Amino acid sequence: MITVLDGGITEVPGFRTAGVRAGIKRRGPDLMLIVSEDGPVPAAGAFTTNLVKGAPLIVTKEHLKKGRLGAVVTNSGISNAYTGARGMRDAYRMAQVTARLLKLRAANIGVASTGIIGRYLPMRKIEAGIRAVVKELSNSREASLNAAKAIMTTDTNPKEIAVRVDLEDGTPVTIAGIAKGAGMIYPDLKTATMLAFIVTDAAITSDALRDALQRAVDQSFNMINIDNDRSTSDMVLVLANGRAKNRRITLERRDKQFQAGLDCVLTELAWMMARDGEGASHLIEVQVKNAGNVDDARCAARTVAGSNLVKAAVFGRDPNWGRIVAALGRSGISFNPARLSLELVSERGRVDLVKRGKPMPNRVVERARDLMRSKEIEIHVDLAAGKACATAWGCDLTYDYVKINSRYTT
Repeated sequence: MITVLDGGITEVPGFRTAGVRAGIKRRGPDLMLIVSEDGPVPAAGAFTTNLVKGAPLIVTKEHLKKGRLGAVVTNSGISNAYTGARGMRDAYRMAQVTARLLKLRAANIGVASTGIIGRYLPMRKIEAGIRAVVKELSNSREASLNAAKAIMTTDTNPKEIAVRVDLEDGTPVTIAGIAKGAGMIYPDLKTATMLAFIVTDAAITSDALRDALQRAVDQSFNMINIDNDRSTSDMVLVLANGRAKNRRITLERRDKQFQAGLDCVLTELAWMMARDGEGASHLIEVQVKNAGNVDDARCAARTVAGSNLVKAAVFGRDPNWGRIVAALGRSGISFNPARLSLELVSERGRVDLVKRGKPMPNRVVERARDLMRSKEIEIHVDLAAGKACATAWGCDLTYDYVKINSRYTT
């Protein structure tokens, strides 16, 4: 059983955090730190597959080679991506300054940045901010919320969640996370701009943590499609301090309950990102069932969720199911269009659009307009090609999305 707690990462014993304003952005907190009270602990990460990677990602991947981190420092406002040798020096410097203040090795610090590409970090402000955030470290509820706010860019609200789950050996563990992301989100994270930082008190090896993270990422963050743009700075990090004293989870002895808890945390954060898509007025959830295999199910769901034509139709409350059929047809998956069924669902009801290859009469489809007044729209796809299923999340394409991204640097 998974219990959702009222809080964020400070719900996990042994972790402190804080978020402060360093002056990198025009307003609001913009520098965050998460610290393990037990020093370096097992850690794992997943990173963008974009060929152009931010300097912090390169540094953090290097620091994760030994599978342990003691802290994560993050700034928002500038992504430190495509900044060459200077950007690498600045990313290393963030780790060094943080490590010195926490009495850790620089190699035990994870570094992340999010914001505008191609600009250098204002290192005087960054270093002053790191000194300030270390002094503010706390395990309070407010500290977790401040940390979630400090990593925001175009987000309209902070994203955090904490859950408690009983492992297979009966030990209760806590898993919690914060995330940011509202635009430039089409992750393909391998062992998102989106950032997510997860902490847990479960006892687990680094290898098992990496495996569990990738499994969770594949059905959560990798199933978001806000705008078909993969960021240079997508990153997910998870740290586990082992304070729960459970039977240690390993690759040879996985724990289904831990996996379920981690899946829950990442899926909730992914859902929050989709709901907060830049300029969005509707959340779109695409549920695909009866696909030939899991890969086809995921591909179909992501393609529909990411289709600009589908997004525009949802924004205009236009039940144009032809956009959905076209997206499925170009997705590259295998199915028989003559057996396809489509359904539109919201809190206002449900309407069949296509049933076993036959379009519904216009009078039926017109009823879908009323359903599309809801803020959350579900598109149900039955491919009738197998038994696999998948869910993806996105949002509609609005005028405000264009406004936000036409003046992002100005």
